Amino acid sequence: MFLPERISTPKFPRNNNLEWLRLIFAVQVVFVHAAEHLNFTIPAVIGHFPGVPAFFFVSGFLIYASYLNAPGRRYFENRFLRLFPALVFVTLGSLAVALTAHGWRDLARNFPTYGVWVVSQITLGQVYNPGLFRDIGVGAINGSLWTITTEILFYCSVPILIWLERRFRFSLIVLMALSFTVYVAGPLVWHEAIYRNKTIYDFIAVTPIAWGWMFGFGIVAVKHFDAVQRALKYLPVAIVPMAAMIALGKGPLFASVGNRVGLVYFACYVALVLWFAFATPFVRLKFDLSYGIYVWHMPVINLLLVLAVPNAAPLAFALILGISALSWVLVEKPALRLKRQSLKPIDLSPRLATESL
Repeated sequence: MFLPERISTPKFPRNNNLEWLRLIFAVQVVFVHAAEHLNFTIPAVIGHFPGVPAFFFVSGFLIYASYLNAPGRRYFENRFLRLFPALVFVTLGSLAVALTAHGWRDLARNFPTYGVWVVSQITLGQVYNPGLFRDIGVGAINGSLWTITTEILFYCSVPILIWLERRFRFSLIVLMALSFTVYVAGPLVWHEAIYRNKTIYDFIAVTPIAWGWMFGFGIVAVKHFDAVQRALKYLPVAIVPMAAMIALGKGPLFASVGNRVGLVYFACYVALVLWFAFATPFVRLKFDLSYGIYVWHMPVINLLLVLAVPNAAPLAFALILGISALSWVLVEKPALRLKRQSLKPIDLSPRLATESL
């Protein structure tokens, strides 16, 4: 018999360090890509704390709570205001990179291609990379934006997930298990190219079908935050099995490098994320550069490659930081002022509140 699940509004400490963590995750991605494309040397251990899976976990944690606190139109308005103004801004920047590489006349010669690309970047087709741009920098002007497509699809799926949970118990666990199965088996089963050099799994891999189990970990954590809070002091112990997996681990359970981490490693990793977010002293961050740093870093790297700037890593970091600050001040912060609060502070004992997104 399929029993409905009772869903209560999640509550967790308003004063937490999740914003610092998101900044750290974004910087990790920048360091990895700078090492790959700008000959910038980083300690190998940085690759064992990947930013993208951690972003997905935190998104699951926060966005699920956000929807329960502000369902319907307000939820989608708030998500739009958080993502799309900055996305339009970075698309203009990426267009400038393309025109720096090809010249302004190329815009007139290939206007339909440019037009389709711009529309795709500011809607749901961030992974679209026309052949016209394959000679620019690393071959994709802003390849990191595939995660934005995944995030948007996850945002859209949250209302459906909650609808299922209210009708069928264990819906979330079943969906997480299916997602992890696709994550593991997909590259093995769907490995034949079906469109150009893309496989079926390549298309699935930009959706929550493949990454939903990571978002699901965040949802489980926020749904059962009372239990998480009781266990917080023990969570740093997770570093011990993580160290063993970093040294020896591989495969779908224990892999520790890059985005395709193993299930057990990921569980330990997010335990550390929760400990850092909720068990370490709160330090207020008055600005949120994480999104800007993430979406701008590849256009900047590509621009420096187009200009053939030698030893470009320090300049890249400075430009990424400066442009992300401009994005925050001129675009993101003004847009966020238009949001209606989706998570309201609630006084509890011990003091808990839901997080403003």
